[in-house]
Amino acid sequence: MRIKISDIKINPGRREAEAKAVEELAKSISAVGLMNPVTLDQNNTLIAGLHRLEAAKLLGWTEIECTAMGMDDVQAELAEIDENIVRTRLNRQELCEQLLRRKEIYETLHPETRHGMRNGQTAKNANLATLETKSFAEDTAEKTGMSKRAVSRLLQIANNLTGDAMRIVEAHNMTQDTALKLSRLQHDEQVEAASILAEGTMQSVEQYQEYQRERRKAIAMSRPLSDDPPEDTRTEAEKEQEKRESLNSLAREFCRMVEHFLNQMEMYQGCTDTFAEMSQPQISRVWDGVAAVDMAIIDFSKEVKALQAENENGGHGHEN
Repeated sequence: MRIKISDIKINPGRREAEAKAVEELAKSISAVGLMNPVTLDQNNTLIAGLHRLEAAKLLGWTEIECTAMGMDDVQAELAEIDENIVRTRLNRQELCEQLLRRKEIYETLHPETRHGMRNGQTAKNANLATLETKSFAEDTAEKTGMSKRAVSRLLQIANNLTGDAMRIVEAHNMTQDTALKLSRLQHDEQVEAASILAEGTMQSVEQYQEYQRERRKAIAMSRPLSDDPPEDTRTEAEKEQEKRESLNSLAREFCRMVEHFLNQMEMYQGCTDTFAEMSQPQISRVWDGVAAVDMAIIDFSKEVKALQAENENGGHGHEN
């Protein structure tokens, strides 16, 4: 079935398509055609295939092949994904792909679990509704036996690690911790870093980051950069000290952000009479923002506390 691209709806809160991946996919589609249709629900809202849709737009298409799914079909696919994760020996790349697909489906069924979404309720009711629905990580952990931490880490890799970098990681059987650290690099650095690690020229992502810092300094000072990777000469005590300083810096940065937010709120406290004069659509946008901030804080707190509990128990769940 074909549909006009302009008729396809994309829910707010959905992750954005990766520009480089879209360009690569557009080249592939131009050469061999669209192999897999995009998936829509019965209201023409996109369930799966954002990169394919953006690639089609890049190619100048006005229509695209699609598959329509009812909610029963969506539920069935969700159950199938859970079965695959539990019963099938998936490699990390396959598992990441399954988790991304599961997240798309879960947020289609439970749009209130997207950050800042209210599911059509008032701000107060939306907050309650969201709290009553498990987060994606909680539901996935419950259904698959993985820990929330494992789900969150794999999802970060799936969302942020480019396809080329992932292929290098899998081909050389790099650890999940390395894959996670690579995913936090800029996209244009990931393949270079993964290739260097695969060659054995450097031993860690941290060593690559130090090399990049030296590279930038050299460029800034217009001096030649040594071909030899920087040697990590720090003692264990020095590494531990740097870690403490980094954590202290992060805590200070977070507290500054909170202080800035509270200062801004003090300013708005003086405008409550003005807010009271707003029209219903205007004040609804305000309450949407309040609900989004509220849920972001709740999600953040729950995740940190859950990870603290895991660390104290010495368990990391089933990390693939």
